[in-house]
Amino acid sequence: AINGPAAGAGASLALACDVRIASEAGSIGFSFNRIGLHPDWGATYFLPRVVGLGRATELILSGRSVPAAEAERIGLVDRVIPSERFRDEVRAYATALAAKPPLALAAAKRTLARSLVGDLEEVLLAEFAAQMECFRSADAREGIGAFVEKRTPTFTGE
Repeated sequence: AINGPAAGAGASLALACDVRIASEAGSIGFSFNRIGLHPDWGATYFLPRVVGLGRATELILSGRSVPAAEAERIGLVDRVIPSERFRDEVRAYATALAAKPPLALAAAKRTLARSLVGDLEEVLLAEFAAQMECFRSADAREGIGAFVEKRTPTFTGE
């Protein structure tokens, strides 16, 4: 969650997050060259993967700060929330994520990451393996049972 300026290493750390949510007051800047430094904390790894090489180059060379609305438009953040609702909405989002099946979320994250380096066949095989892993879990039994019984599931990560 970005509720103000995220610059330099702070911007790099934000890029390493699975989801980036900013308040209207948020901004992201890769200002390393303003003080004679090279981008670090993974900026040159994550930024091109998030916004493409051309835009990443422009952001790193310019060192400019990107306001939240523009950051959302170019894919640097996933969502912008009005400042007055920011904390409540981010908390609600985190609570909703925490209630989801941890094994399935972890498997999805692994497969998504693999999609950046593997070909389609590799990714399909990884998806199948992850699906089988999840299918054998207590969480899957709970999720399917809850669906059939029309109730909210309680996941344990088992």
